[in-house]
Amino acid sequence: MKNLVIIGAGAFARELFYHAQGSLGYGKTWRVKGFIDGNVPIGEEEGRLLPMPILGDVFSYAPAADDVFACAVGTPEPRRKLVEIMRDKGANFLTLIHNTVIVQERAKIGQGAILCPYVTVNDLAVVGDFAFINMKSTLGHDAEIGEYSCVMAQVFFGGGAKVGKGTFFGSGANILPHAKVEDGAFVGAGSVVLKRVRANTKVFGNPAMVID
Repeated sequence: MKNLVIIGAGAFARELFYHAQGSLGYGKTWRVKGFIDGNVPIGEEEGRLLPMPILGDVFSYAPAADDVFACAVGTPEPRRKLVEIMRDKGANFLTLIHNTVIVQERAKIGQGAILCPYVTVNDLAVVGDFAFINMKSTLGHDAEIGEYSCVMAQVFFGGGAKVGKGTFFGSGANILPHAKVEDGAFVGAGSVVLKRVRANTKVFGNPAMVID
């Protein structure tokens, strides 16, 4: 039996604790062990909200032989940094897929990815390593989400949409079929991407336009 250690101790870490218990393999091949702080230690009051103990932080925690990890940080660059700190220590990451998720047979899900309840991943779609996709989001056929990208709830990616590494999508965003969102881009909540978002830019609105 493996022990899942959740990286992060904030609100999403609490959500992930409960999502994990409804995910594939829970209670059969792995169970939840607890949390470790990311790079910003939480306060005492917030710590009391956690349903299991804090076991340490990413700098002091030494992975045990039966540990596996999941990163509960919903912004791309901090997510990448925390994962890399633990991977440098030899940590193995679990791919978390909730039991309600639909993954069609020829779709591909990367290592360390997290798919929350009611996500749909259609034919030949690709979810990159360590990407995070929140509840009720949908990837159309042949859509691709790059590694370390963070997708909030109820985001739609049309068929053939291509998304680069380290991107962020606010809740309710719509990426139209065959649109392209390049590395490091930020798409605001409710935005509609018609064609292209250039690398490292922030867009918002319908249609999505560049903002400061």
